[in-house]
Amino acid sequence: MQTKPVYGRNGDRPVADDEFTFMTDENANGSAADGGNGGVESPVQQPHHHRRRMSPQHIRRIKRRRRIKRILIGLLIVLLALAGIAVWFGVSAMKTKNEIQQAVSVATGLQDSLSGGDTSTLDKTIDQFSVHVGKAYGETSSVLWAVAARTPYYGNDISAVRTAVTALENISSQGLPALSDALSTMNLDSISVSNGTISVPGVDKAADSLKQADTVITNANHSLAAVPTTHIQQVTDAIGKAKDYLDKIGDTVHNASVFAQLAPKMLAMDGQTRTYLILAQTNAEIRPTGGMPGSWGTMTITNGKVDMHEFVAESTVKTPATPIVPLTGEETTLFTNKLGRVPQDVNFTPDFPRTGEIASALWTNTYKTKIDGVIAIDPVFLQNMLTVTGGVTLEDGTTIDGTNAAKFLLSDVYAHQEVSNQDEYFSAAAASAFKHIMEQSGEPKAFMKAITTSVTNGHMLVWSANADEQKLLEETPISGNLVTKATDPQVGVYFSDITQSKMDWYLKREISTEFDKTAENGANQYTVHIKVTNMMTADEVASTPQYVLGDQLEGIANGQIKTAMFLYAPAGGRLVDWKLSDGSKLDGIAVHDGLTLGLKTFLLSPGESLEITAHVQTAPGVSTPPTLRQTPQIEGRTD
Repeated sequence: MQTKPVYGRNGDRPVADDEFTFMTDENANGSAADGGNGGVESPVQQPHHHRRRMSPQHIRRIKRRRRIKRILIGLLIVLLALAGIAVWFGVSAMKTKNEIQQAVSVATGLQDSLSGGDTSTLDKTIDQFSVHVGKAYGETSSVLWAVAARTPYYGNDISAVRTAVTALENISSQGLPALSDALSTMNLDSISVSNGTISVPGVDKAADSLKQADTVITNANHSLAAVPTTHIQQVTDAIGKAKDYLDKIGDTVHNASVFAQLAPKMLAMDGQTRTYLILAQTNAEIRPTGGMPGSWGTMTITNGKVDMHEFVAESTVKTPATPIVPLTGEETTLFTNKLGRVPQDVNFTPDFPRTGEIASALWTNTYKTKIDGVIAIDPVFLQNMLTVTGGVTLEDGTTIDGTNAAKFLLSDVYAHQEVSNQDEYFSAAAASAFKHIMEQSGEPKAFMKAITTSVTNGHMLVWSANADEQKLLEETPISGNLVTKATDPQVGVYFSDITQSKMDWYLKREISTEFDKTAENGANQYTVHIKVTNMMTADEVASTPQYVLGDQLEGIANGQIKTAMFLYAPAGGRLVDWKLSDGSKLDGIAVHDGLTLGLKTFLLSPGESLEITAHVQTAPGVSTPPTLRQTPQIEGRTD
């Protein structure tokens, strides 16, 4: 019998780990017929180890364990690499954060230098700003940041930082150098008012550079405004501070750009004479844009030379039977047709361009004089300017200056003058103060700062009859216009006297806005808090002249203040709700120039307060916080 070859460790091929040797008795000991050795002598038998065959499941488990081991090793390597990258990125992010914070800190000084016109300090500040921004830009421009910006969730935060830094870099490399060039050409130290002549050398040459700086900074601020909400609070805070400071710088530069473009034209540097109507408002009888325009006068300008003409009481301006210009249905409903007829009511509306148009038409109707623009001022403006120019002595020997002009013109003049003389006295005093200001500017930088402060707080407003000039003006606070662009949200809170008195010297107003939440429709919601207080005491009522207390209209007792309040929601947004401390409700909801507003009339007795808490929303998708515009504040009675 032929035997099968034996396969084992020493056979013709090695035995695999998953095999074992199978031998029959014949293979091991020969056939039975051969006596167990197949007829040949059997070799010495070596001990043989038998193996069990592995199951397929067991084999798969072994292979899986090996595969998992290889994956874990690879994963460990990746994790170590990621950890290294994370540390690297963390260090880079910390450097970027520090540089942004220092740049923003420098930006504060930049704003001060701009406002004060300090060109020497400005150049140093620009250099410091550029160094910090350049370092931050270098960090965030790396491939590491570009890759990190694609990560889920926090990628938005990283993209936001990169956008913010890029915006800062554009301002640093393009906007600020142009601004520096402009200010070196337009030296604020050379701007002056002397002997009735306004001199603004270099303004026309600086216009192009200022316009370039304005465009760059405006575009950068728009980029910042479009940055989505971030998840990391520190990132949100840093970007928020950058937005705040750059908004201020942007406003300053934009206003300077508009000034440079308009000043040569409005000062009639072309040799053609311009005539401006001056409205002197008395805030003691409050109106949305300041106060009742109790004194009207004109000034003419030729090549910067100012000639003041006589001021008259508003009662001398004719009151037509019908509105001098067509009124809209909204205007008639909210302000009655007195808005377009009665000189003392031309600023019932908070939209000063409309006031300018109406006042100009009324003056021309009375005096047949063509008006090129309207300028509104109030005693707070006069006081701000007299602080710089020095005081002026009136015909009766009274001196008003930077410490007492507002109180004298808004309170004392009504308390101590005969009723028949009060309007004329106010007109003469306002005219004397304004003429004095136009004759000498004092220190130029302080003079410009006083004007800027007055404009910012609504104490000086300007309207131009020239459409192109007016379009530029409406992009600045000096216009006093209602803002109807949803992307530039504004909350408006305006007041108008109903008492027909001079009691608003005693009306204290406290107004604030703050972010509340993001509504379900994506609109940002803000809380508007308003508190009004009658500061007159009960003991003062008996000693206060009746002219100040008012005409005692039906339902109004001596010492009480009756006022209409208009609360405007931002364009594209809405009034959500409101709560009044006395439990009353708003008088109604209306629309004016596409803006939703709430109307409330309140009556305050001496010492009484009313608080109003309202919620307003901006247009959905608008992340820019709303600005607050309100009827200009006066010091008034605060104790």
